Amino acid sequence: MILTIGLLALFVLAGAPIIASLGAVGTIDGLMQGLPLTNIAQAMYHGVDSFTLLAVPLFILAGEILFHSGSAGRLVNFMNLLVGRVPGGLGVSAVASTMVFSGLSGSVNADAAAISSAMLPSMEKAGYRKEWSSAIIAAAAGTGILIPPSITIIVLATVANMSVTKLFLAATLPAILVGVTKMLIIMYRSRLEPPVAPVHFSVPELGRAFVLAIPALGAPIIILGGIFMGFFTATESAAAAVAYVTIITLLQRSIPARAWLGILIKAGRTSAIVLSLVGVAQILGYMLAYNSVGEQVAEFASQLTSHKIVFTVFIVVVFWLLGALLDGIPALILLIPLFLPIAQDAGFSDIHFAILAIAIVGISLVTPPIGTACFIVTGVANIRMVNLVRPMLPFMAIMFVTILLLAFVPAFSEWLPRLLY
Repeated sequence: MILTIGLLALFVLAGAPIIASLGAVGTIDGLMQGLPLTNIAQAMYHGVDSFTLLAVPLFILAGEILFHSGSAGRLVNFMNLLVGRVPGGLGVSAVASTMVFSGLSGSVNADAAAISSAMLPSMEKAGYRKEWSSAIIAAAAGTGILIPPSITIIVLATVANMSVTKLFLAATLPAILVGVTKMLIIMYRSRLEPPVAPVHFSVPELGRAFVLAIPALGAPIIILGGIFMGFFTATESAAAAVAYVTIITLLQRSIPARAWLGILIKAGRTSAIVLSLVGVAQILGYMLAYNSVGEQVAEFASQLTSHKIVFTVFIVVVFWLLGALLDGIPALILLIPLFLPIAQDAGFSDIHFAILAIAIVGISLVTPPIGTACFIVTGVANIRMVNLVRPMLPFMAIMFVTILLLAFVPAFSEWLPRLLY
């Protein structure tokens, strides 16, 4: 199995797509073990054979419709006017906008693309250094992995056979904690950055911006309110979200008729990428189980479970490194089945450990130079990845501090599910 992991690392470092790397390595390992190809195909099929995963393409479609209708831009404009006058106002607005838009798109990459396209030009015009504004957008996008209806949470709930609704509830307070700490970093660092032009507005202008943003602000209320109050499941809420944003967009006539086909195609392509990642990751997961890797990991990690601090540091390092190497969803699919039973022996509840794992992977997605959100933001901003490293350091530091808080204060992730269940 060491050869298999080494081959996977070689493929990824050589620049091969994650989907191709996972699929090829899992298949090669299966053939070397003498397994029939039908076993590998079945592992991939069972990985995506889930009613819960139907929510993924639906949330992606809802996010695409909102973005192309201009709702994302109107939301950003309202947030800019609302908090633009505080120190580092546009940066704080970027984080706040991402936290709201994450409740619509469900995807870290969608957040990074939408918010960077909407915010970077105005931040540059106001006098923000391009590297600093890019770091703000990338760090903000990493918050989205915890904000319902996060696609990552849906996939993890499917893999770990957990309640999506309970995980959504459990992620709410950690998401707020992570977002607020990033806002505080921006407000503090604004004093060290070159002065920028303040955002001026009038009360009537703020009121008009709020009215225009109401459709976008209403979507997460419908989605999350319906789930938390028990009106529908996560999958049903995704269908409700698509219906809501479609009706609003048609009433506003904000998308030309000829553009709808392109939106459907783009949402289909993105959904295919996400679900293909889930499927091929299951191939390697199947081979890990076949080679009893879980038992070997359990034997090693069981020596650490009596020392929670050491075990937590070990978990952080493993999930962070593999999350950066493999991207978020494949890393969680491979690691959660291996580590969840061990974490329970160490004193973690299943919900507590799941939220901690997602938060750690969220850091890996914004870790330069290989975090996917960093690739997207630097591409939009047209800057070199190396220029993003230094301004990202304060955000990386505060994210690791919040990880320790989430690890050693279970109430952050367990209080809301216990309150409502």
